[in-house]
Amino acid sequence: MSRVSLDPSADRSLTDQLADMLRSEINSGEREQGSQLPSEREFEQDYGISRTVVRDALDELVLEGIVVKRKGYGSFVREQPPVRRISSNSRHDVHRNSGKPVFDAEADMQGRVPSRRILGVERGPVPADVASWLGCSSGDQAVIRRRLQLLDDRPAVLSTSYYPLWLAADTDLESPDALKVGPDATIENLGHQFSWGTEVFRARMPTPHERRLLKLDPGVPVVRMFHIDYDPDSRPLQVADDLYAADQHEFAFLWSEPEGGSK
Repeated sequence: MSRVSLDPSADRSLTDQLADMLRSEINSGEREQGSQLPSEREFEQDYGISRTVVRDALDELVLEGIVVKRKGYGSFVREQPPVRRISSNSRHDVHRNSGKPVFDAEADMQGRVPSRRILGVERGPVPADVASWLGCSSGDQAVIRRRLQLLDDRPAVLSTSYYPLWLAADTDLESPDALKVGPDATIENLGHQFSWGTEVFRARMPTPHERRLLKLDPGVPVVRMFHIDYDPDSRPLQVADDLYAADQHEFAFLWSEPEGGSK
């Protein structure tokens, strides 16, 4: 690996120079995902810098989410094999063609192993930020399904779905078990039709509770996505409040012109 000299007389601090060097080597692929970085002692000897400089530079990259520290093992380039979540006019075709939940089908197509853990199924009050999407008042009752979705046994998405009682009461959507065909197919099997939908994204840092559930390393943000499906009468069929570990996902949006193209 090429050696870049650090210049103590430069305007930028040695910490920033070391962080810049490592960032460049990681982004270029010179240091591969999952590879171990030199020890603090090795950095100290190779570059003639103090361990304080090394620690500060590594801490900077940890906060950026591109380096992880493993207690007792050292520092590593973060592995970032993202699963691509695709939004398009034909999104519901994924579960229809595969017979699996969309999350599972997309993971399978990308060589990942999906699984989930049910955190709770209940009738409960709808929070205010969900009520506006579900077309009800804050505190109204709905069927709520909470689950932790995993990729290769690693937590990836914290999912909470809300279903209006007129649709979900006394149906499989209240089952305490995982829905083998997923909620979308379950809704269609109940005789309802998806007509259109919307998705709203916001990135933020996780709460301590979310960080524990998703087992996030320091510096990893989450992406919160509201996904709302409507029937032909514009009644909300479900509101999915999904919290994605940002280092495990990327989001793609496909679109097409209406038949006949633009006028």
